[in-house]
Amino acid sequence: MDTRLSFLLEHSNDIFCVFDINGKIDSSNSAFRHFTGYSEQEIAGKNIIDLSHPDDSDKSIELFKTIVLLKNIEGFKTRIRGRDGNFLNLTWSLCFSDDDQLVYATGIYADENLNVQNSLNISDKIQHVLAHLSEGFFMLDKNWRINAFNPAFQQIINVPRDELHGADFRLLNNLIIADEVIPKFENAFKNNKPSQVQYYDQHYKGWLRLNIYPYKGEVVAFIRDTTNIRIQQLILALEKKVLELNLLSAYSLAQIAHELLSGIEAIFPEMYCSVLEVDAAQEKVYHLAAPRLPVEYCNAINGSKIGPKAGSCGTAAYHREQVIVKDIEHDPLWGDYKQYILPYGFKACWSTPVIGSQSTKVLATFAIYYNTIREPMEDELEIMERTINILRVIIESKRNEAYLADQNKRLQDIASISSHNIRRPVATIMGLVNLFDRHRLDNPLNKEIIGHLETSALELDDVIHIIVEKTFNI
Repeated sequence: MDTRLSFLLEHSNDIFCVFDINGKIDSSNSAFRHFTGYSEQEIAGKNIIDLSHPDDSDKSIELFKTIVLLKNIEGFKTRIRGRDGNFLNLTWSLCFSDDDQLVYATGIYADENLNVQNSLNISDKIQHVLAHLSEGFFMLDKNWRINAFNPAFQQIINVPRDELHGADFRLLNNLIIADEVIPKFENAFKNNKPSQVQYYDQHYKGWLRLNIYPYKGEVVAFIRDTTNIRIQQLILALEKKVLELNLLSAYSLAQIAHELLSGIEAIFPEMYCSVLEVDAAQEKVYHLAAPRLPVEYCNAINGSKIGPKAGSCGTAAYHREQVIVKDIEHDPLWGDYKQYILPYGFKACWSTPVIGSQSTKVLATFAIYYNTIREPMEDELEIMERTINILRVIIESKRNEAYLADQNKRLQDIASISSHNIRRPVATIMGLVNLFDRHRLDNPLNKEIIGHLETSALELDDVIHIIVEKTFNI
């Protein structure tokens, strides 16, 4: 295999393997080894037919006989045994080279050709493999002009082929290249150093990762959409942060909810989030957190009654189920409330109730506002569900914390009453008993002592009633 092909494919995230005409593995890239679980030493010299599912062995043997005649075979499906013993379903595109009598294979579904401006820049073998990568690939000459790219790259930036050929990478309108990206390419050109950069592209509305490699005066780059992975990483970090803050008594429920919603809005810039707390009577909603919603709007709906047509949040709390309003202006649920929100440009609102883990009571509602008419996608529904679970934890935790603080205060009051208010009448009674003249019952002093005993007993009875009352709610 020539050095350029070897260099490119070893750094790709797509599966690639080279066999001899009998199926013996000549070489494989790191993605193949990672996918199957074998180390480089374990896979070297093995036969791909031996790794195939027993039911696929015959057609795999036939494949290596046929590929020599046909040269190229697309969409060959087989099951390969991984190191853990499980079989992996793979679909291969294969190419046979007469020059070195080797079979080159990628586990890819596409069958388009690589777009190359100057076919002398890249061999047919490389063209075949790179065209089938699911990862975006492109090459820049020393003038930053794109001289090769594959269909995956074109799909990512959504630009016609003719416009991409010879285009200056720095001037692509369909990529809003972050400030840290261009210096990485400059470093590759000037210092011949590879690098990786990940950034959020405002036009693409997603996270992109670029792997940049210098090669003989040009730069080779792989580009991949990492939005799902990046979002999951950010959400996990946010949830960890919020749960850690929840353990600190110094942070109130409102402060923690604000941190949670601010973090969600940072991950999803188009979202405007809100949490409304439901009162104990299950009748009204009150503002708890809404980092980017207009204060005037939050004040206008603060204390609103829940009901069957009370916007998204009031209705969600009333029915105890998720309410999706894709068009606020024309939805009857917002008939009495749309005048408060429409002036600020919001057009959609989805709300989900936060229901207690040990009851059917609604603790709060979590809402997402958008300035476009739209319904949620699957990933947004997942975010809503995860946020609801976090909110349930922090709301119940903070309420339990407040409840325990109240109980501790009651116990402290009881202890204080027991140590002071009870001792005083008891000490008085004991002293009066000692003064009582048991030998001369008709002693006038005894009558006076009995009166004082009655007063002290009544005082003691009042104290006992106070203790019983405070104990009742513990």
